[in-house]
Amino acid sequence: MEGLRKQAYRDKMRELGKTLRHRIVIQKRSVTKDPWGNQVEEWQDWQAVWANLQTLWGERYYAAKAVGEENTVTFELRRAPFLDNLIFNLTDYRIVETHTTRGERGIGFVSINQPVVVDTPTTHFGRVYTIKRVDQLPGGTWVKLTCEESGSNG
Repeated sequence: MEGLRKQAYRDKMRELGKTLRHRIVIQKRSVTKDPWGNQVEEWQDWQAVWANLQTLWGERYYAAKAVGEENTVTFELRRAPFLDNLIFNLTDYRIVETHTTRGERGIGFVSINQPVVVDTPTTHFGRVYTIKRVDQLPGGTWVKLTCEESGSNG
């Protein structure tokens, strides 16, 4: 009994110790009207989260390539209540990979007489992914989003 308890504790600690290395933005589709009354479809940033990116390799890559889905990736992220919206409506959401770099250097002031060099971070948007499936992993702590890479404009 004590051994099972220790093993459960180790499993939970391993699960909590996962490092989420990729910053992603979940975007939501919205339809607005332009000044002439035409409907315009736009993607607006909805939620920004950290996730693990897992690509296909080995057997899974060749199986996906056989059916033309070699651009499939999975994002594993911690479960949050707002992710329940994705389960029922996948077509109105997409994922955009982001990364932040040091932007232009400028001059800021600590006080009137003390200028200091400041780096302004710049966010770059990278690959765009269409969400194909949302799976809840055992334990209820993690959610896995299976996505396919699409063009930059979705």
